[in-house]
Amino acid sequence: MGRGLLALAFVAALGGLLAVSGTANSASSGAPATAAFRLADGSVGCAFDGARLACRSANAGNAVVLTSEGRTHADDVGVVWNAATTVLRSSERWLHGSFSCRVDTEEVICTTLSGGLLAAGPARVGGASPALTSP
Repeated sequence: MGRGLLALAFVAALGGLLAVSGTANSASSGAPATAAFRLADGSVGCAFDGARLACRSANAGNAVVLTSEGRTHADDVGVVWNAATTVLRSSERWLHGSFSCRVDTEEVICTTLSGGLLAAGPARVGGASPALTSP
């Protein structure tokens, strides 16, 4: 029984190592892989390019972009999604560095540690940057 348990532990560890090495980014710059998610009904999609997060509703021409510094602005960036894009559910969070996104009712709400906010729903998309303070 001891050898069987040891063999099972070895196989599990090897499988975990292979899973991690298969998903690791091979770029030497250390840039994260592009990630995208959408609402279950397909009304909103978001894309992260390693430096900024952009979300757009299906009926909006422009996306709202949120930077890691918390700044937001409208931009005509390519945010595309389809049935194969990962669905962000209300019981989940999408996290990367200073970015955090969740689903609240029918909207994606994203924030940064620096105070930026992005909200995207079927009827509206908007953002708020943290207040500027003078030294």
